[in-house]
Amino acid sequence: MLGAAADVGGLVAAVRAAVERLYDLLEREPQVLRLLVVEAGAIDPELAHRLLGLEALTASLIAGELTRGMEEGWIRPDIDPEVLGHTILTMVGPWIMRELLGAGNPAIRDRSMSVVFALIDKTLRPRR
Repeated sequence: MLGAAADVGGLVAAVRAAVERLYDLLEREPQVLRLLVVEAGAIDPELAHRLLGLEALTASLIAGELTRGMEEGWIRPDIDPEVLGHTILTMVGPWIMRELLGAGNPAIRDRSMSVVFALIDKTLRPRR
């Protein structure tokens, strides 16, 4: 859970768990999420604006955790938390869109998540 991480591994695990919950939701309710994310943005500009706001809020929460980790010394001090918060979402976004468009594959999803979160883990750790 965001806000409870005490190290890089905990933060990466929390973000990964959030993405996995989203994938679970996609498997249970694919039509609803497809409507909200893919089709509604083209239909309703206000909803598209709200979805962008949700992305910004999520990136802000991640950036807050990165900042806290930097202050506590378990995140390297030379990163930009705001940029990296959005970047982390950008790294998982294409895989989520594949799921929404019906092109998901559990094996590819698992491999992509492992690679993305290993990269994030290595990026965040302080240099020795």
